[in-house]
Amino acid sequence: MSLPAQSVVLLLSEHRREPFTGPVLAYGKQTMNVVYDAAIRMFESLDLKLDPDGLTDPPPGDEVIDFARLIRMMGLGHLHALDVSSYEGADIVADLNHPVPPEYAGRFGLILDGGTMEHVFDIRQGMKNTADMLRPGGRAVHITPVNNYVNHGFVQVSPTLYHDYYVANGFDDIRGIMIVHPRSDYLNKQWQFFRYEHDTMSGVNSMFCTDETQLAVYFTARKNSASTSDRVPMQSYFTRLLGGQGTLPYQVILKYDPEKLDVRLVADSNVQPDVVVHDIVHIGFGSGSPLPNIP
Repeated sequence: MSLPAQSVVLLLSEHRREPFTGPVLAYGKQTMNVVYDAAIRMFESLDLKLDPDGLTDPPPGDEVIDFARLIRMMGLGHLHALDVSSYEGADIVADLNHPVPPEYAGRFGLILDGGTMEHVFDIRQGMKNTADMLRPGGRAVHITPVNNYVNHGFVQVSPTLYHDYYVANGFDDIRGIMIVHPRSDYLNKQWQFFRYEHDTMSGVNSMFCTDETQLAVYFTARKNSASTSDRVPMQSYFTRLLGGQGTLPYQVILKYDPEKLDVRLVADSNVQPDVVVHDIVHIGFGSGSPLPNIP
């Protein structure tokens, strides 16, 4: 699984908003492209405290760090990894398509899915395992492809899947951020982020991107003592219809641009002219850019 610099910024911004707690479990080995000196600058720019445990035996400044060191720099201790086999060094070997062993229930304060759930055929069981392994107060973080990633995984996950599942199972502090990035050379170009406003976007039937644009989502939710894991939600779009709330007669079209995210609402009827949306937050991040203040 990949955790590029832009995703690290999202994770650290969430840690600044409300500090994570351990133990930490990652789904698969997280491949990073952040060198040690850049990681230090990220912490300093976000005014985050660096834990001394992450600074012991420092590598050369231009050497890429691994996710385990980043977790130690965040003060979260030892990193555990779960995978279907141990070929990349996972200390927990389990298949998320099946119930995980009971000894892992309620064990973790943070579970990071840096791009695994879309590869799990039984995504319902994968989500249930995630909820079961969190302890009360623990948080799940998903960073998942959404659009223009055909055959990357079994599915392209929509943000409403995470939102509706966690709401149905009584989680709180549920938040989503849409990620818009270019299709080519995406590790070295700016990304744009904007808040996933579910109350509005759950009423929109479709969200599209142009051919040079790819969409992903960052989603997080916190378990509490009353949370469950086995409740199956109905998609919010249809609960709105059944509840008489109605939906929005628009499609969202996103076009990547390195200077400004182009977001448009297009009427389903194709009769009304395009309406440019001005109130969606867009933040660029890339090499040489200031670190964003993620909302």
